[in-house]
Amino acid sequence: MATDYRTAGSAGQPAYRTFPGRSAWPCFPRETLRVLLLATIAGVAVQGGAVHAQPAVADEPRQYDIPAQPLSSALTDFASRAGIQLLYSSDMTANLRSPGASGRLSVDQALPRLLAGTGLTWRYTDAGTVTLLPAPAVSGDAGGALQLPEVTVQATAWRSWQPVTGYVAGVTTTGTKTDTPLIESPQSVSVVTRDQMDDQGSQTVSQTLRYTPGVLAEVRPSARYDSVFVRGFGGQGAGAAYVNFLDGLRQQRSISYAIPTVDPWLLERIEILRGPASVLYGQAGSGGIVNLVSRRPTETPTHEVRVEAGSNNRLQTMVDAGGKLTEDGQFLYRLTGIARRSGTQFEGVHDDRIAIAPAVTWKPTADTSLTVLSSYQRDPEGGFYNFAPAVGTVLPNRNGKLGSGFYAGDPNYDNYTRNSASIGYQFEHRLSDVWTLRQNARYNHVDSAFKALSFSSLQANQRTANRSISRVSDMANTVAVDNQAQATVATGPVDHTLLFGADWSRGFARRDLGQFTGVTVPTLDIFNPAYGLSYPAVRSVQATRQIQTQLGMYAQDQVAYENWRLTVGVRHDRADSETVQLASNSRTSQSDTAFTWRAGLLYLFDNGITPYVNYSTSFLPNSGTYSPARGGAAFSPTKGEQYEAGVKYQPPGMNSFIQLAGYSIRQRDVLTVDPLNTLYSVQTGEIRSRGIELEGRASLTGSLDLIGAYSYIDAEVTRSNTAGVTGRRVPQVPHHMASGWLNYRVQSGPFAGLELGGGVRYIGRTAGNDVNSFEVPGYTLADAAIRYDLGALRTELAGAEVTLNVTNLFDKEFVSSCSSATACFFGDRRLVLAGVRYKW
Repeated sequence: MATDYRTAGSAGQPAYRTFPGRSAWPCFPRETLRVLLLATIAGVAVQGGAVHAQPAVADEPRQYDIPAQPLSSALTDFASRAGIQLLYSSDMTANLRSPGASGRLSVDQALPRLLAGTGLTWRYTDAGTVTLLPAPAVSGDAGGALQLPEVTVQATAWRSWQPVTGYVAGVTTTGTKTDTPLIESPQSVSVVTRDQMDDQGSQTVSQTLRYTPGVLAEVRPSARYDSVFVRGFGGQGAGAAYVNFLDGLRQQRSISYAIPTVDPWLLERIEILRGPASVLYGQAGSGGIVNLVSRRPTETPTHEVRVEAGSNNRLQTMVDAGGKLTEDGQFLYRLTGIARRSGTQFEGVHDDRIAIAPAVTWKPTADTSLTVLSSYQRDPEGGFYNFAPAVGTVLPNRNGKLGSGFYAGDPNYDNYTRNSASIGYQFEHRLSDVWTLRQNARYNHVDSAFKALSFSSLQANQRTANRSISRVSDMANTVAVDNQAQATVATGPVDHTLLFGADWSRGFARRDLGQFTGVTVPTLDIFNPAYGLSYPAVRSVQATRQIQTQLGMYAQDQVAYENWRLTVGVRHDRADSETVQLASNSRTSQSDTAFTWRAGLLYLFDNGITPYVNYSTSFLPNSGTYSPARGGAAFSPTKGEQYEAGVKYQPPGMNSFIQLAGYSIRQRDVLTVDPLNTLYSVQTGEIRSRGIELEGRASLTGSLDLIGAYSYIDAEVTRSNTAGVTGRRVPQVPHHMASGWLNYRVQSGPFAGLELGGGVRYIGRTAGNDVNSFEVPGYTLADAAIRYDLGALRTELAGAEVTLNVTNLFDKEFVSSCSSATACFFGDRRLVLAGVRYKW
């Protein structure tokens, strides 16, 4: 079997190790160095002495104020302050708690205190690297072999991409761009792990967020896009908040429908940072960001194949493989892919995909690593993305009620295809025990072809629908680079993790929009629809070209003094855009600058309770101008600010994490309709969102995983030019959301190998339009999962597993949301997905 090794690195750079464990240690002539190393370790251990014989370089006493906490978090904190690397098995630290260490101590003095009562000891792999080991024991048989893990040193960029067993991740990068324990992040952050995605059978990124507090993930359920509301901020159409960060870099969309979407099978985890994040990421909304983290190469050999089939003739296969390309582990690889053919709950509408993501890591030295990440994804059929009227769905219709399979367009005409490809890298070089340099870069391409008939209004008879017709071809090419320099220094008893960065991106977008001026589109009887009709051809094309450039400079200091943690960050942004209408040769240029900042403070109590407060700001440029009657000036950026206070808790001796947060966000300079000319907008809008979030996660006894979440969101339009909107609730945002998920594995007895999971999700009622003239009812859904390890039946079947996932278990028909009387969206009906998995 494989053993996972975690490494806490110097300068706050925890790295990750995966090494094959062995039940016995034969001689390896081809690896003389390894034999000498193991012989040295074994010789020291058999003598009964401590196995930490070699002192660290410049092991001068330093001030440590590490409180009692889970051992893995304590080790991360210690390694960052000590300027060393720590290698240890994730299994070793599971469910262990450190008593902490305080005072001015050397490494040799601090480690015994941190490891007291854990049954672990340590040794120096080299002058700057420490390996944790089980406390040595001498066999009664003189010929007995001491079982020790194989050890190799490597450096990696960050630790937050590493696999996590269960649902509780201890470290995050998204909140600070440095590896920071969740308990020490003075802002609300959630992590969806790979295990959670697998257990719940998530098919889209939106679905992975169903059990996350503060996130409304499926306002418009579809495999085509992942658009979300976070803390009440989201939207529809051009203003929608799409999931657009991958590995810390923005994925730029095109002008209309070419919007990147990543299949969750390609991801290791998903991190959700709630609240303004512009100080680190530049252009971002006030609600927060969702950062997708790709699977990366690992030294542990990993191989998995899945075949799944289910509802709507869904058939898909997935593969994942990784490990060493060379015996010395200098080159590693990962190859992940998925192929799918599927229908949907809408007759004649398909959801097909093929995606592949190769990755390679090169580690020429222990202090340098380069990981190349690439992907290609093709969606020849992009699923359903249309509208339904409120009358007949959430409001009475004298002709009856529409079913969830209602299709306002024409499946014989409508089509959406998308291609996306990217290649980039993450480079890290450790200059010294103080300084580490990183550069993350990516080139991304996305293009789409879209044509559809869309519902636009309902006639007075409440059954005849007027429709519009669209045909668009667009694309976007983007280059993004993020340069970082990180330093770990001490000023007396105060430790600092300093981060200095400069990020830059440039995107080119093109849109060719079909024009249908003066044509008549056939109406549709919504209760007796007729499809396969003749529709007008494109009369002309309106071509638009757009170039967007962004440059940001930022600095951050994470201060540690005794049990206090202070995070302060500042940033300056410049965003430029130029839009050209080729037909008229009109050119519009716009340039925006902004200063954003944040500050957060927390205190780590010894009992695991950590209260915190923070203030943060956001910046999001707006394209377009005022009307000529108002001077035609370009719009200012939309800006936001947040006040947040909360408490985090890691119960002693438990692999669990609980967080409670209260917040108030105000977003200003929101675009609203110009009352003098409705074809233009003005900046007088303002939205205020206040709320409370509670989240609990636990992975207990190796058998039980739990998630619980509750959100209260009071999102209100506090200023608008549109009559009747001021003081109203933001459409599609519920006051209350709650969810819970439990997963249990039977470890022994006649049912050993059986795994059961189940969850419940509640979304409260929402406003259906801006003036709140009608509501969309709330709904409660149930999900279930069953898995069985075939290796429990026969040893030769080890690694094989059969699975069954069911979402919307009771096949509830419901409307997920409405943004207006002409734009309502049915939720996903029951999806049953059965499969076979094989790992080796």
